[in-house]
Amino acid sequence: MSALQDQPINTSFLSPIGFKFQLNNFPAVNYFCQSATLPGISISSISVPTPLKAIDIAGDEVTFEELSIKFIVDENMKNWLSIYDWIIGLGFPTEEGQAKYKKLSEDSELTTDATLTVLTSNMNPQINFVFRDCFPLSLSSIAFDSGGTDIDYVTADVSFRYDVYTVENLLNNEVTYEGTRAYPSGEKPPTDDTSGV
Repeated sequence: MSALQDQPINTSFLSPIGFKFQLNNFPAVNYFCQSATLPGISISSISVPTPLKAIDIAGDEVTFEELSIKFIVDENMKNWLSIYDWIIGLGFPTEEGQAKYKKLSEDSELTTDATLTVLTSNMNPQINFVFRDCFPLSLSSIAFDSGGTDIDYVTADVSFRYDVYTVENLLNNEVTYEGTRAYPSGEKPPTDDTSGV
C-alpha cells in the first residue's frame, strides 16, 4: 500500500460545538445545556520487582473522571432546582429530604443514565458515550449582582459520578470510527467520464 492510500478517509476536524447531551428525566437541563466535558480514563499499574529494576505492567483497575456539564439556568430556575432536589433527596438532611428520597426511590430515579452524542461536521450523530447510573456530586452556586451593566445570563455547573461509560459507534463500522469505506480496497469509484481514456 502506498503512502497516499494510507491516508485517513475523513480528514475533517472535530468541532467542539458538535454535541448533544441527554440526561434522562431532566429535559430542562438538556435543553439549556451549553457545554459538556467527556471524562478522561486511566488505568492503574503494578510494579513487578526484578533483579535489575522494578518493571511496571498494566493493572486491572480502570478509573473514570467525573462527568461535568454547564447549563443556562432558566428564569424559573426549574433546571437548577431539579438537580438541587436530586442532591437533597440523595442526602436527605431534613424531613423534606427524606420525603424526596422516598419519592426518588419509588420512581427508581436515585440514579439515571446520560448520553453524550458527538456530531459530525454535518451535525449528524456519529458516536454515543453512554454513562450508566449517574448521580450528582455537586451543583455550583448562583451569584446575583445588581451592579452589572451588561446582562450575562446565569449558568450553573454540575458534576456527576457514574458506574461506567461505554462507546456506541453510530456509523455501523466496527473497525474504525471514520465510517464505512465506500470502496475498501482503495479502487476508484466508477465513472462515465471517458475523457481520460
